[in-house]
Amino acid sequence: MSERTEVNGNGHRWFQLYWPSNEHNDITQSLLNRAKAANFSVLVVTLDTYILGWRPSDLSNRYNPFLRKDKIGVEIGFTDPVFRKKFAEKHGKEVEDDISLATTEWTHTIFPGTSHGWEDLQFLRQHWDGPIVLKGIQTVEDAKQALDCRMQGIVVSNHGGRQQDGGVGSLDMLPEVVDAVGSELGVIFDSGVRCGADVAKALALGAKMVLLGRPYVYGLSIAGESGVRHVLKSILGIYSSRFICRVFDRCIQST
Repeated sequence: MSERTEVNGNGHRWFQLYWPSNEHNDITQSLLNRAKAANFSVLVVTLDTYILGWRPSDLSNRYNPFLRKDKIGVEIGFTDPVFRKKFAEKHGKEVEDDISLATTEWTHTIFPGTSHGWEDLQFLRQHWDGPIVLKGIQTVEDAKQALDCRMQGIVVSNHGGRQQDGGVGSLDMLPEVVDAVGSELGVIFDSGVRCGADVAKALALGAKMVLLGRPYVYGLSIAGESGVRHVLKSILGIYSSRFICRVFDRCIQST
């Protein structure tokens, strides 16, 4: 977390929690304490992925970030002192002595296969004194429950459509959720956002903010930091007029 804080500079920091089961509350508390120490101010709680869904594209690509040898998907666990201590006590060796076993154990910790109940939010409130946003809300009933539990915000999201096959579209649910709680709760939109038009639609339907889950990653993989900047500028439309002019110029030159 400290490395991300350094790169972020003076920017606002939101910490997204993949919530371990109640039997690992000590690990959850450790993650929250580390996030606070690194000056993260908003807690985003992922509710829609307590177990990984069946993802054909990931299987076809043989890709799972939590199982990569470079530890890219498990680094937060491997650096957590509570997880490391429990792993050593249970197996009699350090994380580095058996990366495969440690990876499996951490993955099962954050994807336990059992969901949390509304009453469990009290634990988070006890250990986090900043705003809490619940990610994965898809119904008016759950949105109202989040309001009753004194949450500061919700993310209308189906996890990009890759968690549950046949799930209802988030954009379909957004207007009625906004109508129900939008005046009292910060409603954020996520899932299926690929361009500026998608952002405009979500904002027009009442979202206060829109999250970009994948486009920036595409830019990052192709061109690093400059790729991310290009994606964001493209979505904001900063490059649109110049891009169109370049296209026309190329068309003229080729004729």
